Amino acid sequence: MKTPVKKLYEKLWEADKDKFTWMAILNDMLIEEQTHITLAFIEGSISWGTGISPEQYYNETYGDDK
Repeated sequence: MKTPVKKLYEKLWEADKDKFTWMAILNDMLIEEQTHITLAFIEGSISWGTGISPEQYYNETYGDDK
């Protein structure tokens, strides 16, 4: 799975180089990032006291996408 930041970079690289297009892409990726974080909490992947560190969650979720 690609991180929202990697998706952002790829979309900006391919997009027209104007401020409005870039802002629309950024806003889409910020919403996606918020969704990822919210779902992680809802699913219980991240919660205080579970013993999983943020680094471990990140590596399990995005680790192989380099």
